[in-house]
Amino acid sequence: MSGKLGVILALVGSTVLVGLGVMSFHEGTAKSRPVVLPFDLFWCEKDEDCVVVERIGCCDCWQGGGQAAVTTWHADDLRRFLKHACQRAEQVCVQVDVCRSDVLPRCIDRQCKLVLAQ
Repeated sequence: MSGKLGVILALVGSTVLVGLGVMSFHEGTAKSRPVVLPFDLFWCEKDEDCVVVERIGCCDCWQGGGQAAVTTWHADDLRRFLKHACQRAEQVCVQVDVCRSDVLPRCIDRQCKLVLAQ
């Protein structure tokens, strides 16, 4: 009889631990919000309107983040926006350099985009 009681107690204990783990995971993830960039950040008329930025998210491209081409007059707005948006996040950046030096900013279909230099 004590063998069955041990198994039952082990199952109950495991269930409680799994439940606590799920609850703590939910509490940590329920507060996170996606970063939504301003809609006109990429709008352009000509190639000169665009510039390469080394940070399009909470991590720089030399820390595993990404590069992008944005409108020149919105580059500082993007920097301020990301500073505010990423301030609250517990973002983990990896020390992996994914910056590309062989890309150029171009205005394609009225949108700034990165293209490979030829």
